Amino acid sequence: MKVKGGVVLVPILAIVLVVVWLLILGIVPLKKTVREVMERPATVEVRPEELRKKAEETALSLSNWLEKREKINEMLVYHEGRRDPFLLPVKKKEKSLPVQPPKLVLKGIAWDETEPLALINDLLVKEGDTIQGARIVKIDFDRVAVRYGTKKFVIELISPKS
Repeated sequence: MKVKGGVVLVPILAIVLVVVWLLILGIVPLKKTVREVMERPATVEVRPEELRKKAEETALSLSNWLEKREKINEMLVYHEGRRDPFLLPVKKKEKSLPVQPPKLVLKGIAWDETEPLALINDLLVKEGDTIQGARIVKIDFDRVAVRYGTKKFVIELISPKS
């Protein structure tokens, strides 16, 4: 599909003419130079009377705002026995008993550097296994480290006395 050059050229020429016309009329101002901005005064002198008057107006508007705020707060008083729907209930933290691991009896350890095994409650477990909610963290040649909840416990292997 061929597009004639005149069809594309006409809209571009129209846009350029509109932009030039807006610049000439001053509707679209050019960027101001730094020198023009610097020539304007940076500070304005204010007489003490004007400053005092402005401060009094500000104080008056603040006191009016505070009075309105107090009236609104008085209107929002809830009847006794009813709860404020905008207040979130405070959750009471229950005191929990100290975390005790489940009764785990270590009956034996088959210790190996690559994959040690332990016999706990007649179950053969390895590191990473879970038994009665307790995770086996580490198995040494004479003890097993167990994590139950956030606490860490150690179960020692007691050799039978002869």
